[in-house]
Amino acid sequence: MLAALNLLALFAFAVKGLAGFGPALFIVPLLSFFWPLREVVPYTAFLLFLANLPMLWLVRGGLEPRRDLPAAAAYALGLVLGTRLLVSLPEARLRFALGLVLLAFALWSLMRLPVPRIAPPPDAAELLRLALVMVAGGLLVGALGAGALPLFFYLPLRYPPAAMRAIFTSAFGLGTLAWTLANWQAGLLTAELAGIALSSLPGTLAGLWLGARLFEKLPQRGRMRAVALLLVPLALKLMGLF
Repeated sequence: MLAALNLLALFAFAVKGLAGFGPALFIVPLLSFFWPLREVVPYTAFLLFLANLPMLWLVRGGLEPRRDLPAAAAYALGLVLGTRLLVSLPEARLRFALGLVLLAFALWSLMRLPVPRIAPPPDAAELLRLALVMVAGGLLVGALGAGALPLFFYLPLRYPPAAMRAIFTSAFGLGTLAWTLANWQAGLLTAELAGIALSSLPGTLAGLWLGARLFEKLPQRGRMRAVALLLVPLALKLMGLF
């Protein structure tokens, strides 16, 4: 089992190192075929927290504290609120909702969108929009374990790839800490799951290294489309369509 989890982490975190997001989009749906979501989500949250520590170092040059810290705090709030939904909603509804969110993300990613050349100034209006997007995205991820659709819809239209990657990483850094604590407080994160997550670190770190090497070599559209095409069959399976 640990070998399989490390291989999954290697693949999923190569996606994260490449695009700045993505591991939960694969870890959560794939593991949900074998574990209940109430075990998959806290495992993933803790693993993401561990992985985001080196990721923050990798993107340090693109971080903008005035923009990124409020965005991260808003995302963390959404994650904490979403965890309450994970505790209360039936497993079948959660799985269907996760599949629907993944399918929406995949279809959106296949569209040809303009790539911004410069980031918008971090004025009050932009920070408010970003905070609302982050809360909504965190709410979805806290409940389903993956699929921060508001972030994926908004950020690519407003921010160039390097800035978007920095926002994702800073938000996920603080957010996954809050998410892990919320899962622990709700009784979802057990010592056994934390131990399994720690055992998945070799594959996680190898995946981050691989993704960082590929980031500068592949075009943005190619990265997004590759992730999208891999998600479609997972989404349909979760929704019970095949």
